[in-house]
Amino acid sequence: MKINGQPYRTIWPDPDDNSRILIIDQRQLPHNFIIEPLINLNDAVVAIRDMHVRGAGLIGATAGFGMHLAAVQALPGKVDEALKEGADRLDKSRPTARNLKWAVERILQAAKDGKDDDDKKNIVFATACAIADEDATFCKALGDHGVQIIANLSKAKGGETVNILTHCNAGWLAFVDHGSATAPIYAARDAGIKVHVWVDETRPWNQGARLTAWELQQEKIPCTLITDNAGGHLMQQNMVDVVLVGTDRTTHTGDVANKIGTYLKALAAHDNNVPFYVALPSSTFDWELDHGCDIPIEERSGDEITTISGLTENGTIESIQLTAPGTRALNYSFDVTPARLISGLITERGIVAAEKEAIHRLFPDKIMPGQQGVKKAMATGDKRHFIRLDSLHLLDYLVIDREGRQTIYSMGRTLDVSENGLKLETTQPIAIDDTLLITVGLEEELIDLTGEVKHCEKASGRYATGIEFSDISDEGKRIFKIYTEAFRKHFS
Repeated sequence: MKINGQPYRTIWPDPDDNSRILIIDQRQLPHNFIIEPLINLNDAVVAIRDMHVRGAGLIGATAGFGMHLAAVQALPGKVDEALKEGADRLDKSRPTARNLKWAVERILQAAKDGKDDDDKKNIVFATACAIADEDATFCKALGDHGVQIIANLSKAKGGETVNILTHCNAGWLAFVDHGSATAPIYAARDAGIKVHVWVDETRPWNQGARLTAWELQQEKIPCTLITDNAGGHLMQQNMVDVVLVGTDRTTHTGDVANKIGTYLKALAAHDNNVPFYVALPSSTFDWELDHGCDIPIEERSGDEITTISGLTENGTIESIQLTAPGTRALNYSFDVTPARLISGLITERGIVAAEKEAIHRLFPDKIMPGQQGVKKAMATGDKRHFIRLDSLHLLDYLVIDREGRQTIYSMGRTLDVSENGLKLETTQPIAIDDTLLITVGLEEELIDLTGEVKHCEKASGRYATGIEFSDISDEGKRIFKIYTEAFRKHFS
């Protein structure tokens, strides 16, 4: 992305000396733009721990390059030991962000293929670069998928500005490039869609006030800074169309750990029927944790609450005391938003329900041993509309618009059925004449059906979309009849 019109990533090897890794010192933003070199493992640890860099993707990329610096400075024959020490120290620097441990583990695994010290060092550097490149690529893909949410809201509003609320900084400053929650916003801007962003200040580090607002201003995205507690009021006044946030760790069952205060935004969105989406690259998933309550929550110094930093009249950045001397403070950095409050997860592979089976279908290659056995309605890799096999609720559906663009959405539910179609409740509008690919049926008798959107009406913050099926085979009619009878029996 751009700073004063010049493109930057948030971390990159010095082009003249790859034993120096360059970062943007985010503690100095928005007042001073300072590029800081990391020249050894300790520099990387300090940069992560003391928030010179922050955000899930950037923490992971910095950890990868930190392992590279550990290898560079290893004594002859001691590369493996240096990498082990690097892994131990980096793992302890920030406990919540999943990308950190994921990057370290990836480096350790890759280094095993090295034949000697030089070979291992080359592999580690190449892997660190790959981690950074993939982060940027995945975030770009998040934008490509998530922009359709904003586009549909824009259509429903007749082209009027879509108001987006975000919390903390899940922008390109939190990743290597593009960002997670901001990627769909940038893609919408590039597509000519009118957007405006409500930016939470995000105490105590004020990542929204200091970073997100500055970043959006650099990209010429209209935005307004608000206090952390204003979001619920704005939703009550119908001034928020969608909430987009990031995440530092997400369980494979859909629970999300993000900056403290995210849970309260999700509750307000749920109460006001405002769609609440979480954007994340797959490296942020924790495939071992089943429950969000098991995610380690970082507790930082209370000084971050009792003091605040800002730019003084003489141009220096200083901290001042906000509270009376001796005031006790408890400073949790993250909270957990349960899957039930989340409209969908925006990933590099598409938008998926915050639900175990749906996530596993989208990422079958990531499932840990012992987590197998998830029933599939279609072969691995297919993108279709799945139903929960123990209920009649629809989880995901694939929309193909008139220009051929494909987007997976989540949280659909059957409202009614007829001989030739159904009415689907969705969290976002679907345009008339768009095509839906869905799967219906019960247990193992499932059939893929193509549906044409005939109408879409808003009711109680959701959308009732009428769909008529076309070209149904005799087998399809038989299975759809069984589904129809089961639906009517269930809701009679």
